Formats: sequence, structure tokens, C-alpha cells
Amino acid sequence: MLRCLVLLCLLLSLAAPLQAEENAVKPVVSYPGIAEIAPGQSDVAEQASLLAARLPQFNDLGPFDEALAAVSLRQEELTRRIAGLGDIAEWSFERLVEVKGVLGEQGGNLKRLQEQLAARIGALDGLRAEWLARRDHWQGWELSLTVPGVTVPHEVFTDVQRTIHGAVQAIGEASAPLVARQPKVTALLEKTTGLASQVDLALNALRQGTFRKTAPSFASQAYYQQFNPRLRQTMGEGIAAVEPVDGEFLRNQGWIAVLQLLLALMVAMLIRRYRSQGVDNPEWQFMLSHPYAAGLFVAISTLSVLYSGSPALWRLGLWIVAAVSSAVLISGLLNNPRKIFMVCLLGSLLIFSMTLQIISLPQPLYRLYLAGVCLFSIPVLSLLAAINRRNNQGRITGYGLSLRLGAVVLCAALVAQVAGYAMLASRLVESSVQTVYLGLFAAMAVRLGQGGIGFLFNLAAVRRQHFFHTFGDELIRRLKGLLKLLIVLYALVFLLEVWGVYDTLGQAWAAILAFQFTIGEVTVTMYMLVLAAVVLYVSIVLSWVLRGLLESEVFPRQGVDRGVGDSIKTLLHYFLIFVGLLLAIGAAGVELKHFAVLAGAFGIGIGFGLQNIVNNFVSGLILLFERPVKVGDVVVLSGQWAHVRKIGLRSTVVETFDRAEIIVPNSQLISEQVTNWTLSSNMARLVFPVGVAYGSNVAEVLRIMLEVAEANEMVISHPAPSPVFTGFGESSLDFELRVWLDNPNNLIAARSDLGMEIDQRFREGGIEIPFPQRDLHLRSVDPLVARTLRPDAPGPL
Repeated sequence: MLRCLVLLCLLLSLAAPLQAEENAVKPVVSYPGIAEIAPGQSDVAEQASLLAARLPQFNDLGPFDEALAAVSLRQEELTRRIAGLGDIAEWSFERLVEVKGVLGEQGGNLKRLQEQLAARIGALDGLRAEWLARRDHWQGWELSLTVPGVTVPHEVFTDVQRTIHGAVQAIGEASAPLVARQPKVTALLEKTTGLASQVDLALNALRQGTFRKTAPSFASQAYYQQFNPRLRQTMGEGIAAVEPVDGEFLRNQGWIAVLQLLLALMVAMLIRRYRSQGVDNPEWQFMLSHPYAAGLFVAISTLSVLYSGSPALWRLGLWIVAAVSSAVLISGLLNNPRKIFMVCLLGSLLIFSMTLQIISLPQPLYRLYLAGVCLFSIPVLSLLAAINRRNNQGRITGYGLSLRLGAVVLCAALVAQVAGYAMLASRLVESSVQTVYLGLFAAMAVRLGQGGIGFLFNLAAVRRQHFFHTFGDELIRRLKGLLKLLIVLYALVFLLEVWGVYDTLGQAWAAILAFQFTIGEVTVTMYMLVLAAVVLYVSIVLSWVLRGLLESEVFPRQGVDRGVGDSIKTLLHYFLIFVGLLLAIGAAGVELKHFAVLAGAFGIGIGFGLQNIVNNFVSGLILLFERPVKVGDVVVLSGQWAHVRKIGLRSTVVETFDRAEIIVPNSQLISEQVTNWTLSSNMARLVFPVGVAYGSNVAEVLRIMLEVAEANEMVISHPAPSPVFTGFGESSLDFELRVWLDNPNNLIAARSDLGMEIDQRFREGGIEIPFPQRDLHLRSVDPLVARTLRPDAPGPL
């Protein structure tokens, strides 16, 4: 008995903590009372009706099944086509890139279908969880009412549970067809991913084999054994395997071609209209002579990037149009027939090589073709280089150096081809030709783009706008520079695709933007740096535009004082730059807390060696807010008359009347005495002293001086000019003419005009302006000097 009691105590002691823990974790749920049963039942019935109306949307799988059927059919066609092309490892680089793009598009379609299924199933799972929670709530509610003295309407709870069960069952029935379609989509996606992986492996093998011997040399018998009946069959299979431009591609991306055609026609019409106006612009002559070629070039260059997964024949057509249009434009730009010949030769070679790659010309024949190209081009390039050097008196120009470099590259390609390094030879020839044409495309795009910018902003309708009239030239310069930078960056990134570093331009951009490095604890990616640079540049441009709009549009209409306007523009500029800098730092992934140490070091620097800089900075802020000196003021600094031209945060630039610019530290304008003639008013008083001979008529002098002042256009009438008799001088009667001017810039000119007119009037009136006179008394003079001065004076000689 004692043993049983001890065992029972032990069990109770173990169960007590578990019960306490369960009570502590389990939240206390409060349920409504009996009065809420009827409204709750109505709410459940209403939610069940809404669910019944909503579930058909999930069961409508017609569009999804159509899309899945189309993707499945496309998958079968791709599988059949890939199987018919033979071993993937033996494909050409062009075919691998093409198939990879097609598989990527197929994989994207499958992922979108998978995401649609996942979204619908996820929504249904959310509804199911909601109704299960509602079921648990009603069960707990019914149990909470089971107490003595309370009559529970169990039939209501049963009816509600039946409604909830039906809703859960309906949700399950709606989820079943969606779940059943998931394995099919997943299987198609896995198959597409597997094929894409095989293509990636083949591409990597081609890249790794660039510097390896991948084919028999021309000197070996194995090379010539490849020329057998099977070679002709392989060639026919390659031509037959070229994917045509199907209707699906035209339906999905045909709008891009239409947009390109419309853009080309619009550009051509604008050029023809510009040419009909008789405008003679030598820089645009090549484009004015070939408007349709210019339109096609612009349309192909700008909108071709919108295509995705385009067939090889379509890409070949775009290249043909681009090569022909650019060759026509370049021919109109160049005057040297040999350069024109080189451009046409390169274009023809580029198009023909791409055609051979698209049809997957068997490797022995393609190697023979490249060897023939090298044998033909090397002497031609050498001859053209020699002619160019002779025409330039033995000097090697950039064009001549390019010809020699091309000959060297072709020699290397020929040697590699003969030795069996087929991949290296193909890469050297194809990529070199594409690089030259890419450079020509970029140069032509820059020229056309800059010309278009100049044409647009020089239109009369645009120039009539005050902002463009004032800042149009600066805006054109900025836009041209930005356009050139973007085109050059695009061309440099495109070179990575041309030389086979990446398969596509998008992949190259993604790899560049994903490049990262670590500084301390901060990881910075190239995307962050590019985003930070863009944010900072946008803040600078926005500051410039807003300041230009304020100066040209807002301030003149509102009558804002020039000094106030300059202060507002300066503060706005520094505020936007500061905000842009903070945003750029945030975009670069650098938190402001990392600048705590820098701020401390900056404070120590201020204490030791940056006092003057900080003093000038604070003084600049005082000048902008207090405005004791404003832009445009006439000031006197250390005896120098000058105009205030610019107030910065560190220094102020003033321009003397001699057109010399003086950079004055801001602290000097705050701490030292500065004479500001235009601080509160532009009025300035001129005091002109005049002296006349003793005996002159004082009243007449005053009258003449007053008449001269009143007749001068630079002298204002209020306050009135005032001639004053100031006293008796040593040699003259002294007067002052005191006049007021409305502009201190006229002080020197007014002084000159008044002086000339007073002198003229005094001469006419017979009033003499004396010169200083002195009486000299000599007490002790040498006798010889005295005899010389007065020969008749008594005394010895």
C-alpha cells in the first residue's frame, strides 16, 4: 500500500509541470455566447455561398489546358528537332546558341504555367485552412456552452458543421484537377532543363576547346578522309534542320517587326522633309543622301534588342538589313574608295559566314572556307596598308595600323587552321570581322544619334521655349555625351558575346552586374555601383534642370530678386546633391553607421588642419542665408571695384572692371570690411569736385554745374543734383557737384561725362579753372648765379 502511494505521488509530481507548461503555452480562447449563434450561422451560410460562386474560377482550366497543350506540342517538336540534328557535342556554336535560346523560352513558358498552378493551389489551400479554422472554432464554441443550466441548440451546430464540411470537400474537389496537372508540367520542365544542360555542356566544351587541337591538320590524311559521301548527306541534313520562321514567332513577336518598319519610315520621312527645306549640313550629308538606309539602320539598331529566342533565319535577315544599310551610309560618309571596298567586303564576309554557320556547314568544308578567306584577305590587307602608307608619305595612320593588325590576325588564324586548331581559327576570323563591324555600327549610331539630338533641339518650335533658348546648347552637349557613353558601353559589353565569353548579351550584362567584391564587412556588387552612379548622375542632372527652369521660367515671372534666386538655386543644388549622395551610398549597400569612424576622423581633421576650410564653408552658408553680398552686387575689396559673379560654399568669385576674376575666401567677406554699393539699393552718389579762379562769378558757376547735371542721362532727378560752394582754396574757389545715379556701374562713365561737359561750359562762359600757384623767395644765392639771372645787378662778376 505504501509503495502504491509513493508511486502515485511520483506520477502526480511529473504530471504537474507538464500540465503547467501546457496551460502556459495554450492560449485562452473566449467564445461568443448563445446570442451570437444565429448571426454566426448566417455568416457561415453567406461565406459558403461566396465560396460556391468563387470556386468555378479555379475550375476554369480551359485557357490553361490550351496553353499546356501548345507547350507540350512545342516540346515534342523541339525534342524531335534536336534528335534529328545528331549529337549535340558536334553542333556549331551558332546552332548551340540558337537552340539554347529556344529552350530558354520554352522553359520560361513552362515556369509561368507552373507558377499559375502553384498560385491557384496556394489560394485553395488558404481557403481550406480558413474553413478548417472555422470548423475548430464552432467545435470549441459548442463545448464552451456545455455547462449546467444552458440549453445548447446542437442542431444548429450540426447544421453549421455540415456546411463547413461541404465547403472543405468542395475545395478539395477544386484542388484535385490542379494537383493532377502539376506532374505533367514538372516533367516537361525537367525535360527542357535537361536538354538545356546538355547544350550548356556542349557550349562549355567548345569554349574550353578554343586553345586545343580539335581537328586533324591539313597535312594529315585523316582530314582528307572526311570528304566522303557522308559529308554531302551531313550538309543536306544541316540545311534541312534550319528552323523556319513559323507563325507562332510572328504572332508573338511580329509586332516588333511592324514597329521597326514604322520607325524606319518615320525616320526616312523626317530626313526627306529636312532635306526638302534646303538645309546644307555637311555632317548630315551622308544621311540626307540615303534617308531610307538611315531609317532602316536606326530601326534595326534600336529595336532588335526586343526580340527573344528569334529563329536563326530571322536573325540573319536582321543582320543583312543592318549590314546593307550601314554599308550604304558609310559609303556616303567616306570619300576613299578603298575604305568603301573594305566595308562592303567585311559586310559580305560577315553575312556569308553567318549563313554557313546557320546551315551548320560540315567542319571540313567550313575549315576550308576560312582558310580560303585568310589566303585571299592577307595579301589584300597588306596591299591596302602599303598604299595607305605611300599616300601618307610613309606615316602609319590608324587605318593603316588596323589593316596590318587584321593581316596579322588572319595569318595567326591560317596557321591555327592548318595545324588543326579549328576552334581558335574560327574564333579569330569570325570575331575579328564582327568586332570591326560592331565598331562601325557604334560609330554610325553615335553620329546618327547626336545628329538627331541636335536636329530635335534646334527646331524653331523647341527653341522658342525660353528654357531651351537659354540652356539648349548645354542640354544638347550633355545628351550627346550621355548617348555616346551608353553606345560605347553597349558595344563593349557586346564584345563579350562576339568573342564567345558569354552566349548572349543578356547573360553578359547579368554576369557583369553580379560581379562583387568585399570591403571589410561590406559586400559590394557591380549592380550596386551602377545603381549608385545612376542615382548620383540623375541627382546632378535633376539639379541642373530644376535650376534652369527656375532661372528661365519661374523667377522672371514672379519678379524674384537675382540675389534671392541665386541663393535658392545654390541651396537647391547642394540639397539635391546631398540627397543623391545619400541615396547612392544606400544603393551601394553601405550603411551610414560605417561612416562613424570617418566622421570622427573628420572632426579630428577639423581640429588640426581644416579650420580654414570649415570656416569658409560656414561663411558660405552665412552668405547664402544672410545675404550681405549677392551675385551681381558691385563691391569694393581692398580698393578693387568688382562684380560678384558666383558664391560657392568655400569661396566667392568676383570680377573686376578689368575683367580679371578674383577668388575670395568666404571668411574674408564675413570677417573683413566690404563696401557693397548695391546691398539694399542700386542708387549711388557721385561727388565731383571743381575749382575755379578767384574773381569768378560764383552764382554762374553753380548754375552751370546744375544745368550740366540735369542734362546728363545717367543722373536721376530724385534726389535732385546739388552743386555746393565748399570754400576758398589755396589757388581756387572750391565747389562740389553732388549727383545720384541709378546704377553704380555708371560711376566712372558719369564722372567722365560730367567733367567734359563742365570744362566745355566753363570755356564758353569764360570761367577759368586755375592751376596751383606758388611765390618763391630766395635769401641766399651764389653771386655767379645772381649775375647770370640779372646781368644789370651791381657787384663783381
